[in-house]
Amino acid sequence: MRRTWSTAVRTPPAVVDYLATQWGWATTRPHILDLGCGPGTLSLDLAERGASVTAVDVSEEMLAAGRDWAQARGIRTVTWKRADATDAAAWAKDPALFHGVTIADAFHWMDRRQVLSAIDQAVRPGGFVAVIGYRAPGTQREWWHALLEQLRLRWLGSVNLAGPATTYVEPDGGHEEVLRSSAFSQVSVLRTDYRQTYTLDELIGLQRTYAYSSTATLGDRQDGFEEDLRRTLTAARPDGRFEAVLQAAVIIGRRPADAA
Repeated sequence: MRRTWSTAVRTPPAVVDYLATQWGWATTRPHILDLGCGPGTLSLDLAERGASVTAVDVSEEMLAAGRDWAQARGIRTVTWKRADATDAAAWAKDPALFHGVTIADAFHWMDRRQVLSAIDQAVRPGGFVAVIGYRAPGTQREWWHALLEQLRLRWLGSVNLAGPATTYVEPDGGHEEVLRSSAFSQVSVLRTDYRQTYTLDELIGLQRTYAYSSTATLGDRQDGFEEDLRRTLTAARPDGRFEAVLQAAVIIGRRPADAA
């Protein structure tokens, strides 16, 4: 059964605004590589700000959802590619194709040092790498997070999955530390509060974008999981409105010579 995502889930505006300032020097339409793009949440918001985006993910299901969302929003400046993030440099037929690279809530799934090495070959002089976290480390989670954790434990067990047959391994060291040890060692950080509001259907749909609760991971348990999720969330919030104030973090890395 084909599943769809809500088109109402968007990137916090302050995050998009900040990213847009990073390509202000570009004299042509900036070309941005969005790695681990999922259903295109950030890719499409950047495209609406004038970027040409290459959106990459290993999941065809995520890419299909992104194409559907792009069509619904009338966006034609996103190219969708199914590939592993470490292959980033291979897409640049000309050296240094990209003005910048974005990685939103996906860097922890990747071999971070290998990805940054590949990106170095693909980013133009003066370009950037942006690692985005929609919940900054050490900040409070949404109030409904505990409910979701209980459901995942019930349906998936205690093993933290990174996909249908892959166990998630906690990365060694923080993202900022890894950037500082890469070619993109000139680092700046933005932390910004934002209000996030979901309807019941949006919050259920959001769970499909996570590796540990995607359709590929849950398989024939998907319908049962979502029915259980709907009952649990409805009992917690009968009006179907889920709202929280969160803090996002954007880590920008540049080559020291480029940032001078």
